[in-house]
Amino acid sequence: MVDLAEERKAEFRKEIGFWSVVFLATGAILGPAVAFTPVSVLASGGPAGILGWIIALLMIFPVALVYVELGTTWPKAGGVGYFPYKSNGPLVGVLNGWGAYIGYTLASASIIIALVEYLSYFFPSLYANQTLTPLGIGVTGVGILLVYIINILRIRRLAEVNNGLTILTLGLLALLIVALGIHFHGSYLSQPSWGGFVPFGVTGVFLATSATIYGYGGFRQPIDYAEELKDPGRTVPRAILATLLIVFVVYILESLVFAGTLNWSYLGLKPGDWSGLNSLPYPYVSASDALGLMAIGISALILAIIASFKDGLIYFGGASRVAYALSKYDNVFPRFLTRMSSKGIPIAATTLSLVVSIVFLALFPSFSSIFSLVVDGLLFAYAPGAVSLAVLRQTNPDTPRPYRLPAAKVLAPIAFVVSSLMIFWSGWQATSILLTTVFLGLPFLVFYARYKGVSKEELKYGLWLPIYMLAILAISYSSSSYFGGQGYLPFPIDNVVFVIVSIAFYFWGYRSGVTLIRRKGEY
Repeated sequence: MVDLAEERKAEFRKEIGFWSVVFLATGAILGPAVAFTPVSVLASGGPAGILGWIIALLMIFPVALVYVELGTTWPKAGGVGYFPYKSNGPLVGVLNGWGAYIGYTLASASIIIALVEYLSYFFPSLYANQTLTPLGIGVTGVGILLVYIINILRIRRLAEVNNGLTILTLGLLALLIVALGIHFHGSYLSQPSWGGFVPFGVTGVFLATSATIYGYGGFRQPIDYAEELKDPGRTVPRAILATLLIVFVVYILESLVFAGTLNWSYLGLKPGDWSGLNSLPYPYVSASDALGLMAIGISALILAIIASFKDGLIYFGGASRVAYALSKYDNVFPRFLTRMSSKGIPIAATTLSLVVSIVFLALFPSFSSIFSLVVDGLLFAYAPGAVSLAVLRQTNPDTPRPYRLPAAKVLAPIAFVVSSLMIFWSGWQATSILLTTVFLGLPFLVFYARYKGVSKEELKYGLWLPIYMLAILAISYSSSSYFGGQGYLPFPIDNVVFVIVSIAFYFWGYRSGVTLIRRKGEY
């Protein structure tokens, strides 16, 4: 048995090189969503919904570049949980970190649940009445345990497993795209009897964009593994840029080949019923079968299973590293979670992720029941990063930065607004549950008070984030029916109001962070 003192002295091992970083980010993005999101954008906007992939890519770039600067300047494990604490103090740190931890842990559990739901195509006894059967829950539990076992190996082994699964995922995606692409009909994209290229008008393109932007969200995983990268200053900027371009090409081709091979009658839909595409349980299986490509349909299911397992593997490790950061750097989780194994793995935090995942499985044995909550949990912790960048640029101007966000005074607020819109666009139901859950993290301030003490100033200058969360709830509740609200603010006024309010809170957060650090004598 490894001595506990040795475990505490053990450190993260820098074993992940450039291509492994690319596959880490690409693998995190190309998860179970590859099986339905490219079709969902067509359901929202028709063929014009494909433009949403381009618009969303342009929107996500500033957000990605914010985290590139933060992650390369302060390469910390679980960085998403570290930056807001460093820039804005313990109140912002605990809300942001707890939200990120819940999102990551829920993601890992829900993705393995999704994997078993896909398996039920071959083994129907695993899933019935929109939920896992007892057998399905057992199989999911085994899947989560396997993810845990792989995660407690040294990081090099985890990277090797992910590299192989990501390459296989890309290979199966290429097979699917080429097979359907051979039967592609360009005229299907503008068929007058199907509503033409823009059947839902500009609103449809907008709604499609609000769906596509979630597809790029996993780019941040290398930031959370930053202490294990060989040269984060060089690899992270290039790897995240390469990743976003790779997944952009994959997603847009997936949407194109599906739209260009539609057989409405085989799918059981009326011609031009784009919204009805959301009702298809296995859209690419159906599209392949309609063309007589049964083997391609089976490979599409295998693709979804492999992509899901790989995604669960990555997010499980990310959750462990966020828990480690909340313990070591933020001082809001118990100290024992910093315990490392002799292999350089945060063993206590990883074991906690196992326990929490099993609890979530027992409470929510259905992917659909927590998918929107997972999305919001993952996205909540994006916005504070833009404030952190602005604050730390002001308070730590001389810190070496391998990468600097250009035009930060413009792009950082844009990144904050985009990140906030991603929460708002997920709808009132998901937003209300998620932000309520985030507030439940406040008791963890007890640990911070025990370790370091909480001053009135730290609470005062951290108030902007909880008040912003309440503002999000109020606007989301009042929003149009497109976003699940009561309709007090019609579309697009609801979005305009939200953007204006977000900009105001960005500058409040920035000034609060700078003032707090100045009052503490650190600036």
